[in-house]
Amino acid sequence: MKKIIAICFCLATFIGVRAQKTVPEIKLGTVMYASAFVQGQEFPLVLTVKSITVPVSIGWSVEGYGEGAFEMSAKSVESGTQLLAVTQPALGVTKLSDTETFGIISKSAFKILSDTKAFTYSGVKFKVKSPETAVLKISGKEIDAFHVISEDGKEELWILNNAAFPFIVQSVGQATDIVISEIK
Repeated sequence: MKKIIAICFCLATFIGVRAQKTVPEIKLGTVMYASAFVQGQEFPLVLTVKSITVPVSIGWSVEGYGEGAFEMSAKSVESGTQLLAVTQPALGVTKLSDTETFGIISKSAFKILSDTKAFTYSGVKFKVKSPETAVLKISGKEIDAFHVISEDGKEELWILNNAAFPFIVQSVGQATDIVISEIK
C-alpha cells in the first residue's frame, strides 16, 4: 500500500511540474524571434531589449528592410494607454509619446488586467478569454500569458504574466500582428 501511495505521489508531482507554465525572463539583451504580419504579408522580425531602464528601448530588425528602436518614457511604461500602430517603422530611433507603448502594455494597464481580468487600451475594451482552449508555446515551452480578446472579437493579445515587463507575445487584429516563436 505504501508503494502505491508513493507511486501516486511521484506521478502527481511529475504531472504538476510538467503542467507548470513558464514566464520567460525579459532583461537587457533579451532577443525575440518572431513573424510579423502586415496586410497579409509575413516578415521575419527580430526584437531586442536594448534598455529596461528609462527610456525603455525595444530594438527591431527586418532582414532586407532595416533596423531601428522604439523608445518609451517612464510615463508611457507606467501609465500608457495605447499601442503604437505601426505598419512600416522609420529606420533609427523612434521616440514614443507619453501615452504610447510598443510591444508591451503599461504597468497600470497590466495591474488592472491582473485585478479585474479586463482593461482598456487604445480605446478598445479587452477581457480575458474564458475558457482558454489554446496552449501558447514559445521555444517549445508552455507560456504563462493572459489571452485577452476585444469586445467585438476582432482583436486578441497574448500578454506575458509579468508585471515588470508585460510583453505582448502574440497579437491578432493589430496594424502589425506578431507571433513570437523564440526568446533567448
